[in-house]
Amino acid sequence: MPDQITNIYQLFQKFPWSTFLDINEENNHIKIADSEEYILMKEQGFMKINFYDFDTIERSIIKRENYLTLLIHEDLNALDFIKYWSNEERNSFGYNFSKEHWIFKKIFEGIDIVKISANYKTELQKRAKNLLIQPEKFKEVQAEITKIDKRAKSSKTSLLNFLINQTKFTFLNKRTQKTTSITKGEFDFLINRLNLNTKKKKKDFQQYLNPDDITSLGSLFEEMIKKEVFDEEYLRKLDDYFIKEKLEDIIQAGKEILALKSSNVKTKQAKKLIKLHFSENIGQLETVWQKYFEKYLLYLFFSYKKIIPKVELKDLENLDKKYPDFVGVNHYDGVDIIEIKTHLKNVLVWDNSHDNFAFSSEMSKAIIQSINYMDAITDEKFKKTKDKKDLLSYLNIDQNLYRPRGIIIISSYGKICKNQNILSEDQKKRLKKDFTKLRNSIHNIQIFTFDEILNMAERYVENIKT
Repeated sequence: MPDQITNIYQLFQKFPWSTFLDINEENNHIKIADSEEYILMKEQGFMKINFYDFDTIERSIIKRENYLTLLIHEDLNALDFIKYWSNEERNSFGYNFSKEHWIFKKIFEGIDIVKISANYKTELQKRAKNLLIQPEKFKEVQAEITKIDKRAKSSKTSLLNFLINQTKFTFLNKRTQKTTSITKGEFDFLINRLNLNTKKKKKDFQQYLNPDDITSLGSLFEEMIKKEVFDEEYLRKLDDYFIKEKLEDIIQAGKEILALKSSNVKTKQAKKLIKLHFSENIGQLETVWQKYFEKYLLYLFFSYKKIIPKVELKDLENLDKKYPDFVGVNHYDGVDIIEIKTHLKNVLVWDNSHDNFAFSSEMSKAIIQSINYMDAITDEKFKKTKDKKDLLSYLNIDQNLYRPRGIIIISSYGKICKNQNILSEDQKKRLKKDFTKLRNSIHNIQIFTFDEILNMAERYVENIKT
């Protein structure tokens, strides 16, 4: 029965450069003819294989310094390992050397010699430029390298087809039917290439993503969220993250408006704020707040699924205008009237004759105004047209206008009462108590200050753990 050297030599006879090889009489080595260069030889209990290139033009065999030297223990079948490395399908032992060899070299960078033996205590270890590896571990590495090579080829083919199809559409206006042509792990590779740790700002991403990339990524994430591809914990974190990030911006914008000391919106501070957050001309401070809540009310009041600005009402007596600031639709399809004033308005006044606080005229007007709006909604006294200000066309739900509530947002901690800073200590103590007593006494109407709305949002943000 032929020994291993003979078997390997017979394999080499299939290659066009076999005439360059000699096998010695003792069958213990194979060398390049007319030279002292050995391709295979027995050495201290191992089969030692040196890898060479065959140059088809020069018709010569060339040793490459960066090729691995393989040492296979004599108890193992060296032929199996040689077939893997030589990639017999290429009909060459060295020329156009197998990609698997190159990948192996890249993984174990700095390795020049691979020793394969079942006698090693550990599966794999590096010693200087030597890699000592057990046969089963070597096969495991081989399997992974084969997967790498297959995936790399698949990705290259997919990219090539994608670019070809794009160009086909550009020049021939012809679209090719799309197919799913990715393999598992490709997205991991793309994200790794993006190097997320170095992306600190929006512009860092825009440097590597064009509008089509961003649109496609948005579509991908939207569908994956809808189809619940991500696990529940990630989706919860995602919800919390966006709510928290959004709320922090909303709160900051609200505090900037709250910091305005005057109702004059032509000041430098007010104009800068309006330009930053609303990008439109606004003539009144009350309108600034109305625009703010039009953008953000659903984030500040989770009880609503929809808000409708400026629903046109009719037949309202003794009212200066016919439009409540907002109609809110709650999750039970009930409706509320929401009125927005400003943070500079006073809620209370001190009544010397009765030695207590009472609602200011501004607050009283807001309450009466809200009650009239609520009555109009209950009596269906709203303009029934096909335009966008028709309440029922906005609702698109079964009619549910029974007993709407009213919400009034007005004033701030420092403006609850006029001349609050000169109140006596006794009056200051009674201020909070009387404010609570008065607003709790009104049936079906809630009164909030702007500070309270923002503080509730801040407490919510503090409770979000991301």
